[in-house]
Amino acid sequence: MNSHSEVLSGQIRDLLLEAQQEGAGQKELRKILLAAADGLGIFPASENGRVVQDYDKETGAYSLEYAMLLLQQICVREDAGLYEGVSFNITGMTIFNNRFGMENGSRIIHAYLDRLKDVIGKDGFTGRIGGDRFFAVYRREKRNDVIAFVKGADLKVPRVTDKSIHVSSIAGFMEIESGMDASTVLDGINAARRIAKYQTNTTFLFYDDEIRRKLSNDRNVELMFSPALQNEEFQVYYQPKVELRRYHLYGAEALCRWFHNGKMIMPGDFIPVLEQNGAICELDCYILEHVCRDIRGWMEEGRKTVCISVNLSRCNLGDPALLDRIIGILEKYQIPAGAVEIEITETATEVSFLELQKLVRGLRDAGIPCSLDDFGAGYSSMNTLSEIPWNYIKIDRSLVPAGDDDAEDEKRKILLKGVVSLAQSLGISCITEGVETLKQSVFLKSVGCYLAQGFFFDRPMPKESFVERLTAADKGFTKGPR
Repeated sequence: MNSHSEVLSGQIRDLLLEAQQEGAGQKELRKILLAAADGLGIFPASENGRVVQDYDKETGAYSLEYAMLLLQQICVREDAGLYEGVSFNITGMTIFNNRFGMENGSRIIHAYLDRLKDVIGKDGFTGRIGGDRFFAVYRREKRNDVIAFVKGADLKVPRVTDKSIHVSSIAGFMEIESGMDASTVLDGINAARRIAKYQTNTTFLFYDDEIRRKLSNDRNVELMFSPALQNEEFQVYYQPKVELRRYHLYGAEALCRWFHNGKMIMPGDFIPVLEQNGAICELDCYILEHVCRDIRGWMEEGRKTVCISVNLSRCNLGDPALLDRIIGILEKYQIPAGAVEIEITETATEVSFLELQKLVRGLRDAGIPCSLDDFGAGYSSMNTLSEIPWNYIKIDRSLVPAGDDDAEDEKRKILLKGVVSLAQSLGISCITEGVETLKQSVFLKSVGCYLAQGFFFDRPMPKESFVERLTAADKGFTKGPR
């Protein structure tokens, strides 16, 4: 902010405080803030001489511009510390829109926000950020009610359906403190929401020191990424896949490890960051190229190779040139058909089904096998199995029985057995990840799943160690479980 803006901001704050002390109403305060917004260039106070619209007509929430004005009014009040903000992303709207239509999807959002207005009361308000993302401000004593609401609410929307509709959100919360401004609050609650989206076992987070540290780490990752890619700080580690009939090496999964200044940066500290900003697409191609380079080197050394699977982030799937890029890398290193497999995570079904279907069919036509990764970790779709020509499905570790034979374990056994049977009937092979015990290995064989991956057999290993595994396999040595 320049010196003129700082002076103007101070003057505006003084005007607001003076106006409040004199009992100014909402209209007077709004005029001051509209002038402030126009003067500071934060957002247009008017357009063609017309004051910004108060409401988003589609949902009934305030427009972002007006909601930010209201939030700034609260931030400059002496009792600002009695308020909180929440940013929330309504989940499942794609499903609702597909099922009921876009117009009825808007009615569902409208009903959801109307219920939230009842929860937060007359001292709170809601604003639309964009799409199905909104924020609300409310008095702190309403916190538990708001948390319960974003976790899920059953709505009656007669114009849509005569049955109740359960709607929930991913949310980020933040306590408002005296001295904050509206943009700081919005940035904080949005950051908490985005982080909550990638957390397991929770659907909401409060902005705190841990999130501040994470945001600082994220910024560092973004700054470090391009130089690290150029310096080849990212290394390929290989985790073997084992065929359970004879416990011999069947293939391997290529995993990314980042070494910076002699220390390993854990994947959980950089992969989500790169997925959010889209840089993961560059890393995926980097890993694919290095895997192809390794395979070409092994072939020229006369080694017998196995199929290596490479993960493809769902962020890639909107790229129309993706198929040509993958094929181009394989052709560059003259990689034979079947030597590289592409793994696509199950959550890729969030993107267009037709895009996913087209990509997998194109890869299969080019002789590149494909697997559906993490099957069972999300909301598995039968269409994903029946209408897309997968070679493999990789069963998520969450479906692998722990071996304690309790009621939950029995459910896992039934589910895993059913998945294997269904896949086989569709001509799809199964591989199970996360195998850590002999008991799990024996159970997999008993249900006809003969491919496995996990710490019971091997941990991810650097290229040099994997070459030793390839050499042993080439000599006929069959590696049993350890």
